[in-house]
Amino acid sequence: MIAALLLFLQSAVVVPPNLVVRQGDAIKVVPVIGTTRGSYIRADLLALALGGSVSNAPNAHYRVSLGSTTIELIEGVPFARADSFLVPLTLPALRSGNTFLLPFELVSSLIPRYASGFFYDVAAREMRIFNTVARRGVEPPAVAQQNAGAGAASSGSATTTGPRAARRTQRHLVVVDAGHGGPDPGMTGPIGGGPRLVEKYITLAVAKLLAQELRDDGVDVLMTRTTDTLIALSDRGRIANRNKGDLFVSIHVNATGSRSSSAARERGFETYFLAEAKSEDALRVERMENEAVRFETGAYAPKGDPLSFIINDMAQNEHLRESSDLAETIQQGMRTFHPGPSRGVQQANFAVLRGSYMPAVLVEIGFGTNPDEAEYLSEYANQREIATSIARSVLDYISHYEARVSGGTK
Repeated sequence: MIAALLLFLQSAVVVPPNLVVRQGDAIKVVPVIGTTRGSYIRADLLALALGGSVSNAPNAHYRVSLGSTTIELIEGVPFARADSFLVPLTLPALRSGNTFLLPFELVSSLIPRYASGFFYDVAAREMRIFNTVARRGVEPPAVAQQNAGAGAASSGSATTTGPRAARRTQRHLVVVDAGHGGPDPGMTGPIGGGPRLVEKYITLAVAKLLAQELRDDGVDVLMTRTTDTLIALSDRGRIANRNKGDLFVSIHVNATGSRSSSAARERGFETYFLAEAKSEDALRVERMENEAVRFETGAYAPKGDPLSFIINDMAQNEHLRESSDLAETIQQGMRTFHPGPSRGVQQANFAVLRGSYMPAVLVEIGFGTNPDEAEYLSEYANQREIATSIARSVLDYISHYEARVSGGTK
């Protein structure tokens, strides 16, 4: 095997650029080995740069540990096991004595998908290490007045306010997003007559109450909009990323897919995280919420970039588990008081969540097409109860996350 490895490496004809590992201002460089079949990287040097470890295992197995994630490979076999997932590789892992070589695919694809806190930038050939929620320190983030992108530069829509009482040793920034706005009204209801409900006003009212509840409990808050203005769906995530948000919560009002009397009976609340929709109803809600892009013209319109889509996909997969946990916590909290039935935690490809490199959820607080729920959502006391519940769930999630991190699990 050693002779074969030497012959394999001697056949290298391409010298690829080194891998840059960036954590904040600190930079490490890891050599990449080019061969006629593809690129490899030394496991020990990679693990050292990423803050992990490597170890031998029986039967020619080798393990790379990164935080709570263990990646196991077998010499000469083009597969890897990431925790409980078996992942095919384009190249096999190789070993010579104590030197173990990993196919570069682990850096560019597998580690960002299955290990927490890593994002690979394809264009820059750079691995970035970051925190998903917990940020140590006692100073609030510098997130004073921010522009909401080119289309909202003059609206003063993205603002943040410090907490009234800092009760925690760690500071967190929660980005609160009020769905729709400006020329995009969102859904209108109810079906069959009654006082008219317009989604963009309800979401802004609940978002403001949610922001205040969080601030009162010592959490920093950034709102993507504080007035009736249009913020592009793609800009909302950028606002959160620019300000280094820890969590992203988007507030919406649900609607049925038709205006029939039977559709008017649809009721309940549900919380989504970003993933491929698994049901027809989730696809319906996804299409409905993503329709807002039709209001985005000129400076608002997102630019299509296949490479950015791939990079975003890898970064967002990092947060799927945490987003799912946050969604379940919010859903459980609303079960205790909401008059409608719980429709559970769902997943869909929401445009507003795609660009948020942090745990992110979209909460459908009720059906505005249902006359009873439209009336319920229009009352201030109920809006405050919803906001208080979501705020409490966010705080519970943060506390549980910190406990898992401090306990060494995640």
